[in-house]
Amino acid sequence: MSRCRGRAPRRILGLLALVIAGCGGVTAAETVLVQRGAPMRYRANVLDPGLALSWTNPAFSDAAWAAGSYGVGYETAPPGANGLIDTVVPAGTWSVYTRSQFTIADVSTVSSLTFGADYDDGYVVWINGVEVYRSPEMPIGPPAWNTSAALHESSNGATPVYAPLHDITLAGLPALHDGANLMAVGVWNNAQSSSDLVLVPYLSINRSELTRGPYLQLGTPDSVVVRWRTAVPTDSRVRFGAAPGSLTSFADDAAATTEHVVKVAGLAPGTRYYYGVGSSAAELAGGDAQHHFVTAPLSGTTTRLWVLGDSGTAGAGARAVRDAYTSLTGPAHTDLWLMLGDNAYQSGTDAEYQAAVFDMYPQMLRTSVLWPTLGNHDGVAADSATQSGPYYDMFSLPAQGQAGGMVSGTEAYYSFDFGDIHFICLDSFETNRSPGAAMLTWLQEDVMATDRTWVIAFWHHPPYSKGSHDSDNEIEMAEMRANALPILEAAGVDLVLSGHSHSYERSYLLDGHYGVSTTLTSSMILDSGSGRVSGPGAYTKGAGSPAPHDGSVYVVAGSSGQVSGGALNHPAMFLSLNVLGSLVLEIAGPQLNGRFLDDAGVWRDEFTLYKGTGSACAPGQAPADQGDTVTLGPGASAIAWTRDASSVYSNLYRGTIAASLPFAYDHACLVSSTSAQTASDPAAPPPGAALYYLVSGSNACGESPVGSSSAGVPDPNPAPCP
Repeated sequence: MSRCRGRAPRRILGLLALVIAGCGGVTAAETVLVQRGAPMRYRANVLDPGLALSWTNPAFSDAAWAAGSYGVGYETAPPGANGLIDTVVPAGTWSVYTRSQFTIADVSTVSSLTFGADYDDGYVVWINGVEVYRSPEMPIGPPAWNTSAALHESSNGATPVYAPLHDITLAGLPALHDGANLMAVGVWNNAQSSSDLVLVPYLSINRSELTRGPYLQLGTPDSVVVRWRTAVPTDSRVRFGAAPGSLTSFADDAAATTEHVVKVAGLAPGTRYYYGVGSSAAELAGGDAQHHFVTAPLSGTTTRLWVLGDSGTAGAGARAVRDAYTSLTGPAHTDLWLMLGDNAYQSGTDAEYQAAVFDMYPQMLRTSVLWPTLGNHDGVAADSATQSGPYYDMFSLPAQGQAGGMVSGTEAYYSFDFGDIHFICLDSFETNRSPGAAMLTWLQEDVMATDRTWVIAFWHHPPYSKGSHDSDNEIEMAEMRANALPILEAAGVDLVLSGHSHSYERSYLLDGHYGVSTTLTSSMILDSGSGRVSGPGAYTKGAGSPAPHDGSVYVVAGSSGQVSGGALNHPAMFLSLNVLGSLVLEIAGPQLNGRFLDDAGVWRDEFTLYKGTGSACAPGQAPADQGDTVTLGPGASAIAWTRDASSVYSNLYRGTIAASLPFAYDHACLVSSTSAQTASDPAAPPPGAALYYLVSGSNACGESPVGSSSAGVPDPNPAPCP
């Protein structure tokens, strides 16, 4: 990126509920179950009742006990603790056993339990017969009716002081069950001659109000769908705006629901927005820098997408693949991501999706739109014919052509546009794969109608594989190869992505191979090279929009959760690996780069498709620093610059301090991925202030440095354009 040195800067004149944070942005609302005034049954022990600890068991009958309310105790030296005592027991009582019931309809919504008490002298708490806490004044071991507690004075106030509050989640949460629960609390005196005895307990639970999400769906240039799940039905609100502290707009749905689906519309293309989710009464998550999205561009942009196949193991392998990618990208935005099926093992249930998707990728889900396809494991609990089951319930997909492409009328298969790319998702598992059936009829119409530069298709069962599944032997793989590929290749499809086999397999540039592996001929391999710019070169195709039978690359990327071996010797494949990893695609103008990143963060493969008239750049090698090129002048497009021949687009950054050496700046993105070389700026700083500009070049291989020191050392960009 160039520095604006030697140029004149532009100058412009002049419930009562406590809300507490949970992990991952999830919030929790505190529900008080027991406190002062709560009903209870009790027994005051002046003599041995002969009960041992049987009274702490839910099955114990307390019908003969007295009824009262908390607090309980006595005071012989008033006023003392009289202000805390609602239920009086005889002076000289050694201990009081109390039992109180509370109801929890759904324990799965409980995230934590808290206990506190205003007391004199010591106490022990049981939930459903399980000891969950004892105060420090109580000795170890099972307490007898006349166990002596160390001295502890109550607050002796009119209002109980429950602090310190104790987190009893570890012991208490496993003891809970749906329905009626029992809390048993005993309080013990230091001695029978003591002047007072007091117990005012406090028990609360924290419910995770936000139990899923937020997550982004169905992104278009002017809209995005935001989804989330809550423990209880509420109305829905998404607040959004240009900065975390300025969420000035909102989108609402008044219907009370636990599955919140809100379309945020009227947005600008290729623009970053920050958002928060909740109800009209309260925000549950967001409003910070970690909750944002970038709308799809209309065209002409650099696009990065992340591709996962068979990632639904919810295990260490999936976590390692995830962490390798997030470590690679850092703060850079992922424009969109694909899941190639078998997103949640073993059966695609809602609980399995929670573990394998929503708990595994919360950060990516809330910042980048996910586009999934159905795998055979997902299809166990889902049905494509009726569009029912967890997969269809939790995703919002463009059955009506809302994101570009033709109306499919079903979420089982669909298409969408993102910038210069047309994506096609097919259902290779449950939907009829026959020629002339609805899906392939729709495919023919959709793929022939697109005018985008790039066409990428994805589904679960690969047409070519010799991994853990053999494409010569499985009907789904054979039918997709024989029936779908002729349609796609006749329309010039560039890239086909699949999973199913738990391996990474990447083909040569192919056309016309629709039979079993032994029928592959040399004429079907249009380029038998590596497709690597470093040698012998990229796979080249005709410039511009897709052309019929111009060659396609096929990738099996099914090792994002586990590897399962196989012969890995399909003759259509340039490379086959039994390695955990994910596929990263970077597309800009005439170039598409694909790279396979393993679970250790090492690039294990790369290939390039090129539709330009010049030469392709090497993946990972960004354009050079643009040099001192920014100029300012009169007119609507007062900012102008030149662009290096290796760059396809430019990013323009604006700051309020001049870039200096050692290189320092406060510049933020003003214009992202523009093919133009001029821009205007409507911003008006305070009187006497100045605006400073930097410009970078970008292509499918990256972005040029932000600037260079006097020694020519590039500086990293801390806040790159989306």
